[in-house]
Amino acid sequence: MHRALDGGFVQRVHAAALAGRDVVLLHVRFSGETRYVVAVPGLGIGFLSAEARERLREAMKQGAPRDKARWEAVFEAAAAGPEDDDLDARGAHIVEALALAESGGRRDALAKAVARALAKIDRRIEAVRGDLAKAEKAGEMGRLAQLFVAEAARASRGAKRLVAQDWSAGEARDVELALDPGKPARAQVDALFQRARRLKEGARIGQERLADAERARAQLASVATELAGPGPDVPALEARARAAAPRDFKLASGPAQALPGRVKTQPPLPPYREFTGSVGGRIRVGRGAEQNDALTLRVARPHDLWLHAKNRTGAHVVVPLDKGASCPGELLVDAAHLAAHFSEARGEDVVEVQYTPRRYVRKPKGSAPGLVVVEREKVLVLRVEPERLRALLERESTG
Repeated sequence: MHRALDGGFVQRVHAAALAGRDVVLLHVRFSGETRYVVAVPGLGIGFLSAEARERLREAMKQGAPRDKARWEAVFEAAAAGPEDDDLDARGAHIVEALALAESGGRRDALAKAVARALAKIDRRIEAVRGDLAKAEKAGEMGRLAQLFVAEAARASRGAKRLVAQDWSAGEARDVELALDPGKPARAQVDALFQRARRLKEGARIGQERLADAERARAQLASVATELAGPGPDVPALEARARAAAPRDFKLASGPAQALPGRVKTQPPLPPYREFTGSVGGRIRVGRGAEQNDALTLRVARPHDLWLHAKNRTGAHVVVPLDKGASCPGELLVDAAHLAAHFSEARGEDVVEVQYTPRRYVRKPKGSAPGLVVVEREKVLVLRVEPERLRALLERESTG
């Protein structure tokens, strides 16, 4: 036993992994006085002041092992190290060394989390700019549709094309619109107008999303710059990163280092994203075709509500419900918005969304991932509310 404990009685022991090292903190009673002792292999053993002890305990709070043999082995390894006559000074030195190493680990973890968030935001900015490039065609599409209005009124049944004259360049130029002969020409021209309106509305929403993403990126880039500088305030920068990009920034809480010999693995993502409705309640959205199958066939219960954009490729959406309960109207509309948004109907003003209890959804044997058959359904004709959709997307769970 180390001579520092001669004549003492160990009352309490705390053990944890900190900054890549096993750390033991002991409460030792000496003739009516309690002293705090720290033992760390490779750093030795020392006494702690009350202030240093609290500082160390805060760092050790999470993940303390309960294996008595483990901390006894750690203590013996530290006790076998070189002795130091000034154990008060040695204790302060040990705490400073641990704090410095732990701070470096936290800074590295934060820097990686910020880099990941910046990469996600960059991908979103690129996607939104792509959508905006498509939306720039809205004005031209509406103008061309106007040219074909009169021709559509005169078109014979079964017409395969419309031809009109365009004078926008100062001279007549023939422009052509291919038609589906099985549909009325006027209806197809009206569809052009609707498409132009959807693109125009999508451009407005896209500009707002782009501004939000660029603002979050600028704030995160500022955090990254300060983090790389001398003496960064890591906790304050972490708080700023969380506030700047709550959807994109994820940093696991708890100690930065895992216990030696224990492999730390990232739990797999669930097959769905989860959102909170405007009046409460959860809404789950499949992440892809195979994940749609997992959500519908393995996660959802027979009495849960299932939704999908009708006759469109898109995500399966599930609203978990208590058995015998019905879905509140506002929650149904929220879920329908997500079903429309996560489908090829995204950006349209009006979308038909089918919904039914999960028990009426089945998957044909051998069918492609995500393909299901609905045996009984209701259809909601949804008029998309952009602000409702925006608020829903902001309430995505990040846990």
